[in-house]
Amino acid sequence: MKVTVKRYGTVYKLTYFKSSGNSQGGFLADPQSEQEKELCNLARARSSIRELALCNPWEYFVTLTLNPDKQDRFSLDGFVRDLGVWIGNYNKKYGVHLKYLLVPEQHKNGAWHMHGLLHDVSPQSVTRNSHGYLDMPYYANRFGFISLDPIRNQNKCSSYITKYVTKDTGKGVAVSKHLFYHSRGLEKAEEMAVWDVASLPIEAWQNDYVGIEWADNDEALSALVERLEILG
Repeated sequence: MKVTVKRYGTVYKLTYFKSSGNSQGGFLADPQSEQEKELCNLARARSSIRELALCNPWEYFVTLTLNPDKQDRFSLDGFVRDLGVWIGNYNKKYGVHLKYLLVPEQHKNGAWHMHGLLHDVSPQSVTRNSHGYLDMPYYANRFGFISLDPIRNQNKCSSYITKYVTKDTGKGVAVSKHLFYHSRGLEKAEEMAVWDVASLPIEAWQNDYVGIEWADNDEALSALVERLEILG
């Protein structure tokens, strides 16, 4: 059985592959039914979101909403297009290169908003509103209400944001479209080691294809590795 060790920022992921022919990280290599395709699509999206969330130095957790007087709340395509233009204008105005990781979420009435992570936010663009909460008028004046919260625990935040990718997200977003959006040039996980091991630790989370363990620091990783019987 092979195990890969990847570094995600300051944490590590151990993935045990039960089948030597499985290179999909535990996803069905060739899903047949529509349900299988949907589940694989969602699983890959959650995995990618957590990877990007852990591997980059995010500053804020953000919620982006739409004012119906300023933007069509029911058109995700229109929101994504106009937000891309807005980000370009924001970068020029404030002399920054805003990094983002955004997950769309649909209300029961079909309207859209987004949750996500931001980095390289210009301090000049952030103010406090009358209620004492962080605000970004440059966004609010164009689209609607925005909420910003400084990130205090990146690991917890990365787990939290993946929860927004649900079956309802998959139903609202066509398979040909994105379940999440991110800026270019973001850091991804670094592969640290690949070993053959004798067995899968019983305490590891597992499904039919893989086992997975997380280590929060170097010491925790060493403790997990010490239990393994590495072959060869």
